[in-house]
Amino acid sequence: MRIRLVWVLFALGVVVAGCGGGGKSGLVPTVTSSGSGGNNSPTSAKTTHASISLYVPPANKQASSRKPYYIAAGTQAFGVVVIPYPSTMPSPIPTTNIQIFPVTTPSPCAVASSGGETCNFTVTAPIGTDLFVVAAFATSAPNGNTTPLSAFVSGAVTVSANPSPGASPLSFTLNGIVYNVAVTVASPDPGNTPNTQVFTVGVPTSAPLAMSAYDATGNLVMSDPTSPYYSPIVVQASPASDGLTLSLTSSSACGSSASGATATIDCGGDLNSLQVTYDGTPRPDANDHLIDSYTVAASAQPSTSPSPANYALASNIESYPLVTGAGYVYSGYLGRQSNGAFWYVSYINGGWVTGTFDPSTATAGAQGSLSGIGSDLQGVAMAPNGNLWVNDDGPLACYTSIAGGTPVVNGLYPWTATEDEIYPFGITIDPSGNLWYVGYDEEYEGPPPSYVGYFNASASCAPNPSSPIAQFSLSGDVEESSTSITPLAGGNGVALVSNSPYDMPNPLFLVTTTGPSTVSGYPNVLSGSYVTGVGVAVDGAGNTYGAFSSYDSGNADIEELTAGGSALTSMRALPASPATPEPVPQPTGLQAFSPNGGAADRMEYVDTNYEALGLVESVPSSPMPILVSLPNSADAFQAAYNIHGGEYVLDMDANENLNIVRVMPTKTWSVPNVSLNSACSSAALLTILERGDSGPFTVNIPGSSGVTATQLPGADHDFWLSASGIVSFTATVTDAHGRSETFNVTSTPNSDTCGAAHRRLTHHRR
Repeated sequence: MRIRLVWVLFALGVVVAGCGGGGKSGLVPTVTSSGSGGNNSPTSAKTTHASISLYVPPANKQASSRKPYYIAAGTQAFGVVVIPYPSTMPSPIPTTNIQIFPVTTPSPCAVASSGGETCNFTVTAPIGTDLFVVAAFATSAPNGNTTPLSAFVSGAVTVSANPSPGASPLSFTLNGIVYNVAVTVASPDPGNTPNTQVFTVGVPTSAPLAMSAYDATGNLVMSDPTSPYYSPIVVQASPASDGLTLSLTSSSACGSSASGATATIDCGGDLNSLQVTYDGTPRPDANDHLIDSYTVAASAQPSTSPSPANYALASNIESYPLVTGAGYVYSGYLGRQSNGAFWYVSYINGGWVTGTFDPSTATAGAQGSLSGIGSDLQGVAMAPNGNLWVNDDGPLACYTSIAGGTPVVNGLYPWTATEDEIYPFGITIDPSGNLWYVGYDEEYEGPPPSYVGYFNASASCAPNPSSPIAQFSLSGDVEESSTSITPLAGGNGVALVSNSPYDMPNPLFLVTTTGPSTVSGYPNVLSGSYVTGVGVAVDGAGNTYGAFSSYDSGNADIEELTAGGSALTSMRALPASPATPEPVPQPTGLQAFSPNGGAADRMEYVDTNYEALGLVESVPSSPMPILVSLPNSADAFQAAYNIHGGEYVLDMDANENLNIVRVMPTKTWSVPNVSLNSACSSAALLTILERGDSGPFTVNIPGSSGVTATQLPGADHDFWLSASGIVSFTATVTDAHGRSETFNVTSTPNSDTCGAAHRRLTHHRR
């Protein structure tokens, strides 16, 4: 409110009342006054004098207990500016235009009988129609750049040399100037960043936001709730348009509004009507990680404490059903199409089921089936044109789409001119549409030699020519049963790791076709006997990564061959079991991802013994592994990234449903899976999920629950829980910074999942 009463006559007695409000620094912002009546210019710049009488309350009186509401107790001076009307108020007000009146005793102020001070000032004003500005200051010597505690700008006021006898005084209120705004979250998270509320990524959430306005002396601006602020408070969520919106929970008392990421608060009555809403949609940032932190700040915030308000998204897991109630799921393959949607192929209770899943909408497409093939596929790959190739326990078969049906090509074996058919186990398709395979000649007398080669399968399901375009011998490798083969960067060959049942000297091979074709083998770093390759990935920079496992030592690691390098180096050991008879690590299906198409900054794989998704973050600076326990999972099959680096995995739950599970690590840790499917009816994996490292963590479980937690060596985010039967308990997790959260956990034994004793099908010799 700018004026309570406007009189056409400026009386000798001007009563200044008080009211709270808001605004910014400087005396007043630029204001163009409007009104009616009066002479538009002072008469020949003649002036007269008017008196202002006002009351400054004592410091121990709260402005909210009286009306008019507010002249700050810390007021040390008043300033008055009088200029011709109509005018545009300059900002800041020139010092020469300000008439300063200090609050001093015995003159011009006197101690009032009720406490405080009563002051009388004489103001010089041009005769005619004027614009009056009155401001209160916390200093006795303000200038045009001093932030006032409150201010008033009049409309048109007629000033005459001889006012009518008995004329009523002009009555108005001071609008308080907001110097600082504190915004406070409803439920700050203990031990997290100050003034931070935690939401869960992927879950729509709303919460109120408290706001407090302070003047330049640090005191609350007391206000008539419906009186508009001198300048509104603008509140902004950042980053804008990325999931956080502002709204009012009730009708505005004065015209405040909120839309999208911006809110405008016009009066004190709306300070506590603001609500923050997270829409639940996971969004990637510039590095293709989830946007997981937001701020909400007000326009008037010179101080950083306690503002702004912070909102952090905690890690989460979402599971989407693909096939329900069809029976036991024996195997599954997962890949990404060129349009960004996932395809899947799974063997369920006697038949092959196919389908798609769109991660952008979290919806599954129509399902189909594959007929005319056996039960034990060794690999599945999709060509750029949508053809689906499988190696059916040896022979190759091709379908014209993920919808399946009857294969166009079936029973096709690669072959050599001097030997017999090649029995392929792993396949992949490069960007040029070449179908690569790796396998061995099983008719060979003695340990069968291994080969890798490719067909041209870019145009149709019929390979052209019917014999391989090229085929290479893997020197020293025999009876190759690898399903881990992937194209090199640029599509000029493949990388593969050997999964031969023999202890091979070179478990990693690079086959290049640019220029002279070469086959190069590289020995592993992992110690132990019977080391096999269980996963391979290549990033956009040409670096090759291999996952290896030693069956006798129970160790596993990821090793790196840099582009142009000559030897593998161990990048990171993978989590081991705390003690027998718990599972030992068994990684498979290594994937690598980079947000810019260059070197990888994250990896994922499936650990078939822990029935978990394995994540490796911060590649290559400080790679950190986390085994992610999947919700009530009975078996995990294959992992894949979406186009933004989101982690997905195909799994079967304890109810024998096929699901695609999205794992969403953020910088704020949580225990997103509290429904654990126990292996061997006595143990389960508890995961603290985050993108980063807030550890080491401690897990406290009441002794009466009969559950113990043992940290997995080399993984401070994973704990192996030992229990007896079906249990329900609370687990309190505390990080290295003192943040604690309590989770209610249930453990459901399942006799089908006992370490490595799965009913998953494996390849067999003919």
